[in-house]
Amino acid sequence: MKPNRTATRIAAIAATALVACTLVACTETTTATTVDENCTPAHEGLSTVSAGTLTVGVPENLPYTRTEGTDASGFEIDLVRKLAEAECLALAFVPITYANGIPMISEQHSVDLITGGWYVTEERAQQVGFTTPTYFDSMAIISKDGISTVAGLEGIGAVGSGAGFSWEADMSAILGSNLQTYPSTVEIKQDLLNGRLQAGLDGYAVAVEAYKDTDYQVKIAEPDDRVAITTDAPVIAFPIDKDNQALNDALSEQIDAFREDGTLAEIVAASELPDSLVVPADRAATSIR
Repeated sequence: MKPNRTATRIAAIAATALVACTLVACTETTTATTVDENCTPAHEGLSTVSAGTLTVGVPENLPYTRTEGTDASGFEIDLVRKLAEAECLALAFVPITYANGIPMISEQHSVDLITGGWYVTEERAQQVGFTTPTYFDSMAIISKDGISTVAGLEGIGAVGSGAGFSWEADMSAILGSNLQTYPSTVEIKQDLLNGRLQAGLDGYAVAVEAYKDTDYQVKIAEPDDRVAITTDAPVIAFPIDKDNQALNDALSEQIDAFREDGTLAEIVAASELPDSLVVPADRAATSIR
């Protein structure tokens, strides 16, 4: 890691190309932003993978994140831009997947943090640190009739779900062979639209984005003691290098300030998502860091 220096940022950053190695290949990435040399960071002396630049891993997972050449978009990217601005850091975006994102922090040390709606879990915390949490996720039910309860899914026929979600075992116990798993949102949507499925399950924010131009309704599943996620919603944060506590603390302090002043709520509102997704301060204070 190299220290963050303000005086020579523009010249150094503009000339620098960062090579970020994934598990299968190396991707050449250039900075997407520059910083005014007169900028004063909220926290001096932060270390990053590339001096003066916050290098951010970005998967394809709207509305959270999407790569656009050397740039990126999505509501988590909107938040990252504000964090980098506060710390006078340029931004470099590196394409990642959900398979290689954690190792790019913990093993390769080629990115400072990763985006894309990562749940905070004990297992992941063995490999990476987490910033203070930002948003909740919830199990969404997608249907034409606006089903909002787990009980409402019983007996209706085939229900599609993305593989690997935390609710998979619980919902399988309830729906049995009627629960069908899919690699991604794309395949679930395809089979919903062609009538092979009667309903779908997905992360709420992703589902709102995916079905906004259809006649399907997206509802957060109401609490049901049989499905843990409906009574204890997972929190989302940015995975970050466990060995860079100073950067984690600085970004977390900014996130907490954005929680307090309403910025986190404004960011999700721009994606037509409710401010109830913002993790409140008391819950954030107890999250794994």
